[in-house]
Amino acid sequence: RSVTVSPDNKHVYATGYLDHAVAVFSRNTVSGELTFVQVLKDGEGGVDGLSVAYYVTVSPDNKHVYATGLGDSAVAVFSRDVSSGQLTFVQVLKDGVDGVDGLNGASSVIVSPDGLHAYATGLSDNAVAVFSRDATSGFLTFVQVLKAGVDGVDGLSLPYSVTLSPNGLHAYATGFFDNAVAVFSRDAASGQLTFVQVLKDGVGGVDGLSAAVSVTLSPDGLHAYAAAYGN
Repeated sequence: RSVTVSPDNKHVYATGYLDHAVAVFSRNTVSGELTFVQVLKDGEGGVDGLSVAYYVTVSPDNKHVYATGLGDSAVAVFSRDVSSGQLTFVQVLKDGVDGVDGLNGASSVIVSPDGLHAYATGLSDNAVAVFSRDATSGFLTFVQVLKAGVDGVDGLSLPYSVTLSPNGLHAYATGFFDNAVAVFSRDAASGQLTFVQVLKDGVGGVDGLSAAVSVTLSPDGLHAYAAAYGN
């Protein structure tokens, strides 16, 4: 369902939706070829949070891997051996457990460029959840949730993805049912988000956002690009 390359370019991580798993591959930096290294499956070896594994990302410091389990409404946390690429399960955060909110139907997760926070979307919660991150252990702690229709937030109905700008100052999320991209400012110290704008398909000349599913920023931070099923 999802694939990512580690920032050091040495390994590739992919989620298996039906295997409830994260697969690990070593990467030949010259040819790009992959070699299978490891698989971690939900319910095996103490691993939790990977039911209907949906999205996977690597922290900017290469130390940890984070994956969402849509079926578990969870974010699973793994430590990463930077030499072998192998993962070790260290934590799971589940919607409704220990005060965590916004992860019902967890879809995407991303770590901020400064490595201090993580952001995840919950499809069934119509939400973006904010977590602080311990750079040593990789552990996440719940900080905030923003939900569609609450405190003026708009554009998060069925949010498939969230991403941050390269400078870490803003967050962008798609709303499938809202046909929208929602824009938030980010407090670099606390990680908290504040809603600032929504762009919807067919409003104000905007086109191409019908059933919006993903959004990404250019490396220079000057432009954003969104993909949508409906168009």
